[in-house]
Amino acid sequence: YGDDGKLNYEDLKKNLEQIGIKDLPNEASYPLEVTLEGVIAEIDENGEVNFTTSGGYTQTGDTITSPDGKTIKVGDYVGYDSTLGANASDLTYSSPSSKTGADSNQDFNAATYESAGYGWRVLGVSNGKIRLISEESIGAGTYTDINRTNDTLKGQKGFIHGIEELNKISGIFGHGKGAEKATSITVEDINAITGYNPTTAKYGEGNFNEYGNKVTYTRGEGTALSSSATNGKTWSGPQGKFDYYDKTNKTFKALTSGNIQITSTSYYYNPTTLNAEQAKPTQGVDENGVYNTVYQMLFGKYTIDNNSYSRSFTGTGTQPNYWLASDYAYAYDKYVSWGLRSVSSGGVGSNYLYDSDGDESSFSVGVRAVVSLKSDISLEWNDTAGEWKIK
Repeated sequence: YGDDGKLNYEDLKKNLEQIGIKDLPNEASYPLEVTLEGVIAEIDENGEVNFTTSGGYTQTGDTITSPDGKTIKVGDYVGYDSTLGANASDLTYSSPSSKTGADSNQDFNAATYESAGYGWRVLGVSNGKIRLISEESIGAGTYTDINRTNDTLKGQKGFIHGIEELNKISGIFGHGKGAEKATSITVEDINAITGYNPTTAKYGEGNFNEYGNKVTYTRGEGTALSSSATNGKTWSGPQGKFDYYDKTNKTFKALTSGNIQITSTSYYYNPTTLNAEQAKPTQGVDENGVYNTVYQMLFGKYTIDNNSYSRSFTGTGTQPNYWLASDYAYAYDKYVSWGLRSVSSGGVGSNYLYDSDGDESSFSVGVRAVVSLKSDISLEWNDTAGEWKIK
């Protein structure tokens, strides 16, 4: 924006060109319509933007419409094979212990997953393109129906490099016929389906760990430490060690003087109730109290006892338990926990990897890859196989 409060066209043009939008008019002409990856953005002179998709897949709820008018549902199976048409060298990845904190390197092979007979399901649409999610969790080694192998992350190394490693592991599944790329599933992918909004949910409201609460930790003389938060919470007392994560330099540092501000971003919720209690489900279940197809895909087969509403995951294999490529910080009065989010115990939660007082933890859970198909891919239903085929 310029001094007059209106868009500065030269700056706007420069920014748009930096993200790959070329051949813009030399002079401002509003509304300005630009297209990137099948998404049309119409920008008016006040900076308001309206988005629409062009020539791609569209999604309303769990229903997807293809450019040629076919109706596809989230959770449908697609006959994608990550090894078909891929180079053998692209199908393996060794996640080094120097990045994960695990005791040894962990070797992943896309061919192992495919040979186990596990498939791919529709997760949704992004920028007009279909996205698929691995039917089962991905792990190092081999697979059986009763024992999923996992990916281990531990301590500082696991936190610092965890997201990058999850995406590299998932990336080996993005070279098959029709694929553009593959990355790890994130908490935003889960929240988009469940409808959870962390900003309005205010997890931990009134406490230090309230979502979005900014907590300032101040080191005094010796072991003296104090904390104050934007929601009014305060604390002071002795605390010998306080490490904090320096995101710019990707390292943990000791707070020996001065102060540091940390935003608490942790939360947990049960997908059927959108709260932390194991109470009567309010969404995601059918008339018999069983998870719908979409929720089963993410959280397992959920049934309820009408008296106690207890949880029983009785789907094939083990209960889904996998990493999300999303980090968090959990602020307490005198220390902070850092870790990566996960789906476990039937909910969206978190696995802490390192605490500001020096404690570290290790977790071994699965990985679920998300494959983005190319924009020109069309799908055709195969009734015999009960899945969509990539044409």
